[in-house]
Amino acid sequence: MRRVARVAALVVAGFASLAVGSGPARAEGLVLDKIVAVVGDEIILLSQLDTLVASSPLMQEALQKYGRNPTQQQIEMATREARTQALDELIDQQLIKKEASRFQISITDADVDRYLQQIAQENGFSNTKQLREAVEQSGQYGNWNDYLQDTKDQLLVYQTTRALANTSVTDAQIREQYRKMVRGVDIKADLLRFVFTPEEQTAKSRDAAYANAQAVARRMRSGEDPLALAQEFQITEPKATLSRGEVAPTIEDAIFAARVGETVGPLETGQGFLVVKVVRHDTGNVLPFDQAKERIRMQLEQESFARAVKDLRSSLRAKTHIDQRL
Repeated sequence: MRRVARVAALVVAGFASLAVGSGPARAEGLVLDKIVAVVGDEIILLSQLDTLVASSPLMQEALQKYGRNPTQQQIEMATREARTQALDELIDQQLIKKEASRFQISITDADVDRYLQQIAQENGFSNTKQLREAVEQSGQYGNWNDYLQDTKDQLLVYQTTRALANTSVTDAQIREQYRKMVRGVDIKADLLRFVFTPEEQTAKSRDAAYANAQAVARRMRSGEDPLALAQEFQITEPKATLSRGEVAPTIEDAIFAARVGETVGPLETGQGFLVVKVVRHDTGNVLPFDQAKERIRMQLEQESFARAVKDLRSSLRAKTHIDQRL
């Protein structure tokens, strides 16, 4: 659930905050309810809209631009802005919930319980009982059951979005992102390099070169002295320094992912077959790829998910009649 909560924030923040906050108090006095939007064959009421505004950061964010002591006119402008944003969110929520029904996606009580435990922990409560007390004291929801239903709705929106949105990230994308991050940074590896080039462009000659590369790689892995092997196989200059960007990405990744002392290869190159022993890495302050890749994957997944959410919302809006009356 920790992974779900981390990525779900991209969707949940777009609809309504599930965490307990200090939203604005509801206006006193009688408020006549009315329809503020028709989404397909569903309606959204003003009371739903104001509940979202009261229980999310939208109003506080709208007021921030006016400083600590906004005028009544500025408060009214902030309220209109918050309501407009909230209505967009409710429309998107309605559309995605309809898709959930169509694809038979549902949220169980156990799912809600697990998420409530996470929300309680993130807000500094030791259990969900304390969370309930805080929710009821906040006055932002009619009662605890309203809060439970809102939580269930948000989880349903998230799960449906995850199911319908394409958010896959490939290893190639992760490698390319790492290359962009380290571009311009002087990252080097000191190597003992063995290149076995076929004497002729025949299958027999290539097989012989590959056999030599395999033999050297096997003997270095078993602990034999690389310099002695270089002399035996007539490699005149085995010592080399490789910088990022100097060789093909697949070869570069294999070499820079290897640990110091590790033998890599045989690797097929344009020249023949390459075997290297990594002597030293000089990465400066940049994390090696094998240490950075999971962080990069998480970043790319979040960005991909955000784009997929936007595309899904646009697609659903395009094929649904929406009548906004705010």
